[in-house]
Amino acid sequence: MSKRGAQVLRETVIKDFDKKTGELKKEVKKVINIDSVFDEDRGYLFWNQMDYTKTFQNIDFPQDLSDDEIGKLTRLSKKIYSTTNMLGYRGNGGVKPYSAKQIGELIGLKERNALRFLKKMQKFKIIKPIPVDFGDRVEMQYYFNPIYYFSNRRLSLNLYLLFHEELDEVLPDWVIKEYAGAGVKVAVKPLSDK
Repeated sequence: MSKRGAQVLRETVIKDFDKKTGELKKEVKKVINIDSVFDEDRGYLFWNQMDYTKTFQNIDFPQDLSDDEIGKLTRLSKKIYSTTNMLGYRGNGGVKPYSAKQIGELIGLKERNALRFLKKMQKFKIIKPIPVDFGDRVEMQYYFNPIYYFSNRRLSLNLYLLFHEELDEVLPDWVIKEYAGAGVKVAVKPLSDK
């Protein structure tokens, strides 16, 4: 078997702390098998270093969405920036969110129709516009609900806070309590009806 298919072992230390006092309760050393890039039985670990967005088979789209709208969402899902779930890109000066006009260009709509599309996706809680203040200007950032498209392995506190109402319907109670323990509240302003 080639080195690419050889098993890789890694020793790790798992520490369990008391959540109230922060004291170390126990420490366990474990040896973990790391998946090789190629395994004869399971095959090739396909594009394991690339960015990705996942969907969940047991989560259906709202019935009122057309196949065309679902196609537009799928096209947009490929424009989620890294692990943020924000529609964005790396540009001059760092990460930038796509504007409604740019989103329209990505899915073949004029700005006015793109705004209408985004408003409908907001109504169905699939995409949420988040206004972010930058001193004298407000930047609109559009985020995908992680229930429909998710670009990470772990649900961050920030993303949970943006979609807590939607996520609370599908997350286990203990997870909701863990996020509640973070003690952070958020208010999200909806798009105006203009």
